[in-house]
Amino acid sequence: MSPRRADREAPTSDEWVATTGDPDGDVEYVQWLTGPDNTPDHLHERFSTVSHDDAITLVDDHPHLFDDGRVAYLSHTDDEALVVLQWGGSLATLGRLANVLLSEKALSRILTPSRLGHEFEAIDDGTQAHPVDRLLRRGHQVGWYSDAETTYGAWRERITTVRDRLLTRVAELTHSGDTATRSDLFKDLHGLIASATQLYHAVGIDLTTTIRVPDTDALARNTTQRQNLCAFLSKTAPKQSICGIHSGYRMLFEERPAKLCRRLPYETDDDATMNLTMSWVLSGPTITALHDEITTTLARELATVRQSIAEGTEQVPPLEIPVVDGTTYPAIRRVITEIAMTHDIRWTPREQQRLVRLCLRSFGLSGTHRACPYDVVESLLRALNESESHSPTPTPADVERAAATLPPERFRSDLTPTATKLYATLLRADGPVGRSELIEQADISASSYDRRIGDVRELDRVTAVQQEGHRRWTTTSPTPPVTTWLSPNSNQTAPPLVIYRQPTTPTGSRSLPFDHMRKYTLVEWDRHPPPSIATKLNGDTNHITAHPMINVDKNRLSNSNAQQYQYPDIQVDSDHPYHTTTPTTHPTIAVPTRQTRLPNGGEQ
Repeated sequence: MSPRRADREAPTSDEWVATTGDPDGDVEYVQWLTGPDNTPDHLHERFSTVSHDDAITLVDDHPHLFDDGRVAYLSHTDDEALVVLQWGGSLATLGRLANVLLSEKALSRILTPSRLGHEFEAIDDGTQAHPVDRLLRRGHQVGWYSDAETTYGAWRERITTVRDRLLTRVAELTHSGDTATRSDLFKDLHGLIASATQLYHAVGIDLTTTIRVPDTDALARNTTQRQNLCAFLSKTAPKQSICGIHSGYRMLFEERPAKLCRRLPYETDDDATMNLTMSWVLSGPTITALHDEITTTLARELATVRQSIAEGTEQVPPLEIPVVDGTTYPAIRRVITEIAMTHDIRWTPREQQRLVRLCLRSFGLSGTHRACPYDVVESLLRALNESESHSPTPTPADVERAAATLPPERFRSDLTPTATKLYATLLRADGPVGRSELIEQADISASSYDRRIGDVRELDRVTAVQQEGHRRWTTTSPTPPVTTWLSPNSNQTAPPLVIYRQPTTPTGSRSLPFDHMRKYTLVEWDRHPPPSIATKLNGDTNHITAHPMINVDKNRLSNSNAQQYQYPDIQVDSDHPYHTTTPTTHPTIAVPTRQTRLPNGGEQ
């Protein structure tokens, strides 16, 4: 049997995740994120490595549509938890997220009595002067935690009752036009999710939610749907924030006097910052094209701070939520570096440089100099497994051989589909292959072979050899020069790969011990300026300036046959008919973080 066809007999990771089963039948609405062999590590690392901490990461990918969009996945390690679900509109998605975070699986394996404590005493690290119940209620602002729920058993019974009640209302109101009732439900769901993420953070769990958007073309065509997604992120992400033991949302945005009275006193240092209790990843065919619109909507929401903060009479740390393009050169470099550190792979700087360029060439649209990080992670992990028998450090050639097992549409999109199949077959072959063998193993016709073999033999690694008087094709072990990913007509010079490592400043319980899935928390030095709020105003500033991290690549839409569209000013999301706080007329400003100057003179 063809080596490539044998490799493709099993479903891809994405196909496996999309095969949810029917929750009306014999499967559950919340499922463990496990692969075909029932081991979660590979899929967990596939999703976790792509995520940037304390940010919203956008990834151009082609996720399969879930068999049933109501299903969501959960995965965890000792100090990390992942949620994977499919976008289904603002209300339905919030309901699914709440259901996963407080599911029976999560309460039985993650938010357990042994981790939280019988009376939540495990949350107190001994550095706080406040009792635990006060710490949770007035610091973390955990809801549905009264004097009657101070034990784990009582709280679990109460919180699951609330969860089930709200999920019943989600089913009733998803397609309802009752704006007032939907508004109340949004508030309750946001409160429930914020309470849950505060508990995850309090016990040292880094939480990431991946939202898959299979049909971004629909968002491109439908302004309302696009605004709903942007508003969902701008309303939900800031609520999952914290500064030490204090809810960041209550510190910055809360206006209700009764709520403001029920907070712990706090003092902030000049260099204090806020963190997110949950990071976000959005994946879809052209999701990075929404970068500017998401950034603008988020900046507008972050500007609606409490009046006393806007006037400068109350000082609180800034909240920054970067919107990161996860397909760029720096993002792919970060993925490779993190895989190397996690698995103790000792690539040289030059090998890492070759790998970055190899991935940009192998997994990106032709001419974009971008790549899908999911394909990068899968290829690196497969290469690591396949090379263990002869070397603990897979070479770039090993990685390209592993990448050849991906579906043809995900590998070398700069080639025609037939040429991709031929090249992938040669990479996976154990030795030189002749014409008839290539035709059979690549599963193509003889005429297709004759048309495309000329394209394949022009590739750097492909060479012809003579065996018993017959010409056969094979690939050489060395990878091509690092500049071969550039267009032949390009005058660009490939920038050098520079690895930066800086210590991460610990903040609360986010300073965690190493584990086998994420040994280090990488400093995202290559991010561009995120939208943020400033609590100290300068001069007569009376406007919001949002600095997007990266410009929208208009070619992405045309390359994917998506319609071109302009991004209008965002109006109030019909799925979010309320405002927690009224935008103030007093001066506020969204400011970027400082840029870093690279050795070659460029800016990150």
